[in-house]
Amino acid sequence: MQPTTDQRQYRPDSISWLSAELRDEVRFVDDPEVKGRIYQWLRDVTDLPGGDVLDIVDHNLSDVREKPGEAEGMGEFAMRRLDGDGTENFPDSCQGCEHYGTRCPVFVDPVERRQREQLQAEHADSDTSTKRRAYRRYAEDVGCHQITAALSDHVDQYEQLQKRGLDLLEESDTAIGFTDETDEGARVEAEAAQEGR
Repeated sequence: MQPTTDQRQYRPDSISWLSAELRDEVRFVDDPEVKGRIYQWLRDVTDLPGGDVLDIVDHNLSDVREKPGEAEGMGEFAMRRLDGDGTENFPDSCQGCEHYGTRCPVFVDPVERRQREQLQAEHADSDTSTKRRAYRRYAEDVGCHQITAALSDHVDQYEQLQKRGLDLLEESDTAIGFTDETDEGARVEAEAAQEGR
């Protein structure tokens, strides 16, 4: 049985759950250093590419296509050969790809864009790891290492943020005196007292 969206979203190891917990607890933390690190963590969460796996992959692909030094959105690589050997129409990060200098199916072929959107629709209720596996298979089929890199970066960013968040949650629980579930009554009393200030 697959977990529901709510169950997946609010597991103790999810960014959403950690954000909610730390937002609730930060107001009870008196230590300015711990409080500052919690607020920094919450800012870091908002800086992550939002949305689902398709949004993250599309964000990364947009960054790949953008020409460096151009005004944002003003200069893009054609991702297909316009003249010569075609390499000037591709970013250096695409070197080594079988399509480099010829025609990138991920960017130029509208069928491939629809395929990515179809993957998103098919896996709308799947967990993130299932979606990542589906996109990895797609990237292998089309021969795009940029999608694979985006997925790996996504995993790395979230794992690092998750670890920091769990460490901060443990530290904030200790700072405010909540160290296990038996302290839930004390937490409710502290929240009520805080609201009464």
